[in-house]
Amino acid sequence: MPFLFYVAIFFFVVAVLAALGAAVVSDKRRPARAAVAFLAFGLILCLLASMNTVPVRYVGIVTSFGKPTGETTGAGLQFVAPWENVDDWDASRQAYDHRSEKTCVQVRIASLANACVEALVEWHTRPGRAPEQWASYKKEFETFTARRVDPAFAEAFNEAFNPHDPLKNIDGQGNLNVPLGPYADTVKAGIVKRIGEDVEVLSVVVTRVNYDDKTQGYIEAFQQAVLKTRTLEKEKANALIQKQITETNAQVNDVTRCLEIADRHGNEPGFCLGGGNPVQSGKK
Repeated sequence: MPFLFYVAIFFFVVAVLAALGAAVVSDKRRPARAAVAFLAFGLILCLLASMNTVPVRYVGIVTSFGKPTGETTGAGLQFVAPWENVDDWDASRQAYDHRSEKTCVQVRIASLANACVEALVEWHTRPGRAPEQWASYKKEFETFTARRVDPAFAEAFNEAFNPHDPLKNIDGQGNLNVPLGPYADTVKAGIVKRIGEDVEVLSVVVTRVNYDDKTQGYIEAFQQAVLKTRTLEKEKANALIQKQITETNAQVNDVTRCLEIADRHGNEPGFCLGGGNPVQSGKK
């Protein structure tokens, strides 16, 4: 109950007493005027007690005698009964911001390795749930965030990245390519499953996954193995090509030598194309 309403009640009581006094004294004008004045002051205070201001993008929680009535208001100037009050509950856009290596979300990936996910989740509370949240967390929005929102978000990230195996995402070029969009979608679905009735998830963006030293060592070793295999395959292909070139050159050299001999002895060069010996089959 607002303090001004208490004061208004006091003025109403004084106005009643003044009116009663006017009934028993001979000069009724002064007590009557006092009664009217106190009544007017009481009415003005009741009007002021009914006025409440709610900040932009907040939800107003209407309370009576310290308990929520279940009614909510929007932002701006709001009028309620003088014995009621309006408390604020934040419904603005919130950021679960962990976009740095120091603040990233710790998760457990496949093979029980550790990783740290850099991500940003934007969300806000659902206005219809504001009265219950306000009552459950004793008017403290920060307490609601710390106890209800943050743990649910962390669980959703852990569930989404639990099957993640970076070694399966190394391509034939030895590059680690992890498509992060599907993980963001899975995180969002996990949050909705856990606290979708309390908050609305506006967006989830996963920007990077950082691995522990042991896992990073496995990744680099696997990349080296992929690159080594690729190099060996390339060397094998090059050796095959070189062999073919050598055989072709040998054949060309034999024909060229035969033509030179035929020309020197004046023999027909056609024998060279058939593998003949111009010295034996031509002119002496």
